[in-house]
Amino acid sequence: MGGPDGSRENDDPLDDLLSTLAAELRATEELAVDPAASVWLGEAHAVAEDLDPGLDRSVIHERVGHVRRLLGSAGDLDNAIAAERVSTALDAAEAIHERTRES
Repeated sequence: MGGPDGSRENDDPLDDLLSTLAAELRATEELAVDPAASVWLGEAHAVAEDLDPGLDRSVIHERVGHVRRLLGSAGDLDNAIAAERVSTALDAAEAIHERTRES
């Protein structure tokens, strides 16, 4: 929902976080990572790309929780750059998860 004037002031940071999450995972696609980790990253990326700020916040919360679990299952990526990207993605996912938690 928007503010009193109909704006969606609180959604702009959510938009940015969702974009960051998807972009960081997208950036891992071309990096050489452990093959087993690649499967987990691909699944997390697919879920992240489907997130839209127009979705109900409870749906975003649930799906971002799934992204976090998938990334946690990836294990050792065997690539420092990919690990940095995943760390940034996890930070964004944590912020989204907190922002969309029901009060």
